[in-house]
Amino acid sequence: MKSILRLLPACLSVGFLVACGVPLPEDDLPAPALVTQDFADGNDGSHSQGTLLHGTSYGSIAFANAAMLRNGERRPVTLRLERGELVADLTLRVEGTTPSLTDCLVQGPSGPDRSCGLTVAGQGTCTPGARVKLNSGGLCGGRPSGSCSGTPVMRVCSGEAPCEDQGPNHLATGAPACSAATCPSAAFHCPSSGVYTVLAGADTPGTPWSLSVDPNEGAFPATTQELRGTQLVGLLMRSSTSATMLEVTEAINAREVATKESPGTWDPSGSTFLYRVQTLGGLPLSNICDSNPDPNGGEALAVPVRGLYDDDGVRTESTTAFTLACDYAVISKCYRWGYKPWLDGAQAGPVTQAHWACTRMARADYCGAGDSYTNDGTLIRLWDGLTPTINPPPANPIPAVSMTFEAGWKTNGAACLSHWRWKTLQANTCINLNWPIYDANGNVTNDCRSPGATEKCSAICDDAKEAAHLFGATVFNESRTNGP
Repeated sequence: MKSILRLLPACLSVGFLVACGVPLPEDDLPAPALVTQDFADGNDGSHSQGTLLHGTSYGSIAFANAAMLRNGERRPVTLRLERGELVADLTLRVEGTTPSLTDCLVQGPSGPDRSCGLTVAGQGTCTPGARVKLNSGGLCGGRPSGSCSGTPVMRVCSGEAPCEDQGPNHLATGAPACSAATCPSAAFHCPSSGVYTVLAGADTPGTPWSLSVDPNEGAFPATTQELRGTQLVGLLMRSSTSATMLEVTEAINAREVATKESPGTWDPSGSTFLYRVQTLGGLPLSNICDSNPDPNGGEALAVPVRGLYDDDGVRTESTTAFTLACDYAVISKCYRWGYKPWLDGAQAGPVTQAHWACTRMARADYCGAGDSYTNDGTLIRLWDGLTPTINPPPANPIPAVSMTFEAGWKTNGAACLSHWRWKTLQANTCINLNWPIYDANGNVTNDCRSPGATEKCSAICDDAKEAAHLFGATVFNESRTNGP
């Protein structure tokens, strides 16, 4: 880590800042069990620090005013954050009309292939590519599913538009599932849109009928479509700090993205998606995460994270916006290192606090003022005091490496620094972060650990036990010894 030229006297109090438990814009999923991680940027157990917090000026994204580009049209969606992925709900509608929805003007047309006398029975959603079967009644050797009366006919169309028999978006025509049944069933592969429209009517127009359809997969009837994963390509979002619109151009499950850290994938849980996002409007279009300080940094992807961070690195809960952090920024790094805020469940808790403290550590933001005092790529080893532990203490050696205990961290910066780190700082003062005073023999006269220490004492800790028990630190690190 490079030496500090001068720490600015603008840091926050050393008091522990606690995030408020505001209801969140994601679902009330139960808190998953914490799992010990095993991350290593190499076989010495190290991780790399960074200087950037969000990595982009568009890090705060509003939930409101989101839309999807579908068939060239911008349609509003309700956006939410569920664990580590974005989810959007799109209201379905019937797109246009077709001759089959008009009244039959003459007697005679009957059967499912006619071009009159049908109505929209509803729309359904399914997993693209999945085999879907719609039942409307009859045992046929199995359990009863759906129901009908009279002799109805059924036609299934791809997407939100009605269709003609054997027309461009025709998927299937209903037929009795067996000789003992009179109610129609239809089987088809779910279209790429994940939506289908069902038309139905009496076999002979003008006769009574009813139809209740039960799908084996997905939902019917449905009024909204839940979009997630790669279905969010084309999602439009608005920066909450400017009028800039952003567009998702790629969505990748983080378990498919390789990293240098073991176990070799960005997040093997499958609960996190990474997004490639560009600014919308104006030319040239630019990826919001194209400013990686590492020229060989790889994919310019961003991860959505619950909560907001201001320029001072202070975190707040929010029901109106979320954070979008570039892969190389420390909000993303700390998430990848296991401190996923959603592990706490619906309310902020110890993992959220550890993630916040980690962002201070990962930037060497000693004073908690949002100022970084490290270089991109500086190696550290980190661990925490959570129960259960997410990152366990490093074994020494892993093999032997020049790592020295540096600090214990809380949400507002360094809770305490080791003798070694204090001696390598070239600084005058930082509010409520008191520098050691040395006597002629090199002994510290204002060590907070000494009996009779006053409030002006210097917070010194030379191991994680002291940092936790004396100063309330929750996250700890060792750093390469680059100083004297």
